[in-house]
This record gives sequence, C-alpha cells and structure tokens, in this order.
Amino acid sequence: MRILRAGLDAILSTAIGAALLGIFLLNMYQVGGRYLFGIGAVWIPDVTRFLFIWMVFLGTALMHLRGKHLVIDYLQVRLPLGFRRATEMLISGAMLVMAGILLVVGWRIMTIRMDIPYTGWEVPTGYAYLAVPVAAGVIGLASLGNLWDCLRGSDLLRGGLEES
Repeated sequence: MRILRAGLDAILSTAIGAALLGIFLLNMYQVGGRYLFGIGAVWIPDVTRFLFIWMVFLGTALMHLRGKHLVIDYLQVRLPLGFRRATEMLISGAMLVMAGILLVVGWRIMTIRMDIPYTGWEVPTGYAYLAVPVAAGVIGLASLGNLWDCLRGSDLLRGGLEES
C-alpha cells in the first residue's frame, strides 16, 4: 500500500506542478503578447481554466492522500487509542462513501458536458469535469488505505494514533 501511495503522490505532484507551470507560462505569454504586441490568443483563458480545474481537484486528492487536508482533530487526539482508531475508521468510511458519490455524480456531469465545447478552444468541457471522478477515485483509494491501516492496527498517514 505504501508503494501505491508513493507512486500516486509522485504522479499527482508532477501533474500539479506541470499544471501550475503551464498556467504561469500561458498567462505570461498572454499578458506579454497584449502589452508588447497588442495581440492575445483567444484559447489561452480556456486552457488556463482547464489546467486550474485539474490542479485544484488533483491537489485536493493529493492532500487527502498525504493526510494534510484541513482536519479538526482537537477531540480525537485526546481520546484513548481504541477510540481514536474507531473514529478514524468512521471518518475513513464516511470519506469512502463521499468519494463514491462524487465519483458517480462527477462522471454523470462529465458525460453531459462532453457535448459542450469551450468557446475559444474546440475541446469539450467534459474533459475538465473529468478531474472530479479522477480526484474522487484517488480520495477513495486513500480512504481505503486508511481504513486498511486502521483494521491492521498500524499507524496512519494522518498520524495521531501512536500512544502519546
């Protein structure tokens, strides 16, 4: 499971970095072209929006995978070890259900949006919405891994289960 997490982490980190670099370069080209030459590319805002959507959803999945997402664990870290494991299992199970719902709904929206192209770029907007089920799949895998770690009794990525 650790190898899968490490591989997903590397892939997501690379994709997010590439998207951020792409957004930066495209916007520099757009601003520079307008300022220096008085011209701009019509497709750049659409590509930038596309990359931003993917960057946000993959970033969300990466933070869940790393266990670095926003968590309020004030009470959980003060519970005895057994209760901490139980609450972590409950949270992981709830996240798994949420990821399943997000996967189904995201896929449905993506298929509907496949008939609607970007205005300045002849690519269906559904490819941007594909980021939702992809992120949901990664979140689901991470939640399954956390649930598996809880059942095995090993420390979780989110931490806090070791005896203080």
